[in-house]
This record gives sequence, structure tokens and C-alpha cells, in this order.
Amino acid sequence: MQGNIENIKSSETTEQGKGGPGVVQTPWGYRLSAIGTEAGLLRLTHAAGRFVGLVLLLIIAGVWSFSADTFADPLTMAMKLGLTGLLFVVGWMLFWYGRDARQVEAQVDLDGCELRIGHRDGLNRFRHETRIPFADIGSFLILRNDDNPDDAALYARIGSGMDAYEVIAGPEAALERIQARLVSDLTGERRRRDPRNRRIARVTGNAISLARVSAP
Repeated sequence: MQGNIENIKSSETTEQGKGGPGVVQTPWGYRLSAIGTEAGLLRLTHAAGRFVGLVLLLIIAGVWSFSADTFADPLTMAMKLGLTGLLFVVGWMLFWYGRDARQVEAQVDLDGCELRIGHRDGLNRFRHETRIPFADIGSFLILRNDDNPDDAALYARIGSGMDAYEVIAGPEAALERIQARLVSDLTGERRRRDPRNRRIARVTGNAISLARVSAP
């Protein structure tokens, strides 16, 4: 089952707290993106992987056009076959690594009254892994690392149970601002029971148990 695919719209505007996830305004709500130095470096390495991989694949054509006597000399033929195999494997691995440039993202659809959690790929397409109607979200909570306040994650708790889904990660202070905004936006009329009676849609089973996480 493939995730939903959405393209960025030109009317979006970006807000970013210092050192935290970016908040991108859209016509239907806003997106929460893990941006910053680490995300930028990841995109750079993926772009470099695509470029180097493509170059290595193109070099294969040059290897076979280097000599007209390739098929007459068994030794040259064997060397070229070995080099071709090596270039193809390494080039394809680098190119494939570059294609899989994923950036974690969550979409808060205020018009559609649902939260979509997924990633944006190297072609700038969003693919959701989990879709949660607002009516099923009981609360938002932050789980933090006691040793590192910059290592925290914001979770959407399902009802009053012990299952939750990670929305976005980042510094605790930045997540607290996002948490306050989500609580404000998901109150009142938007939290009414869904008339279409939608349920949580999951591409992958990425829920966590709060009971297990909070256990000593």
C-alpha cells in the first residue's frame, strides 16, 4: 500500500523556531518539517550520492569504447567485465541511496480535520505512513531524554489509551511551542466526531506503547 502523495504548494510560508522543526503554513493548515543543519547535511549527501552514482554508471560506456580490440583480447575483456561489474554495483548503490532522501514531516490538515505523519522524498513528494482523524487524538505529549534536552519527540496519544504516534522530533523547547499550537488548533469544532466515521490509516505499524516507554 502506497502512502498519499502531495506536492508543496507555492502559497506556503515558513516559520522556524530557533533550533527546532520548521512550521510551514499551507492553504489547508501547516506542515511540521525536521529542518536545520542535520537535515540540510542529509539532503546534501543524498544529492552527492545521486550525482556520483550517475557518473559511475556513465563511465561504463567509456570503459567499453576505450579500445576496439576488446573482444579479441581475453585478458582485456576479463578486466573490462570486472571493472564494469564493480562500477555498476557501486554506482547503482550510490544512485539508489540518493533517490531515498527522506525528510520526516507531519501535516496538520485543519480543513480535512486529520493529522498525517510521513516523509518527503528526494523528489519533494509527501508520502504518509499514518493518518489520524482529529477525533481520535486524545492529547499531545512530549517524551524527553533526561540527559539531552535537545533529544525529544512530540507524540499524538490515541484517545485515553496507551498507544501513541511520533509526530516530530527536536529540541524540547521548540516542541513545547508546537504542542501548544496543536492543542489550540485541535479544540472545539475540529475535534467533533467525524461524520464520515474515519479510522486511523497505517501503512506501517509505527505506534508505540506509552506503558512500555514509561516503565522504569
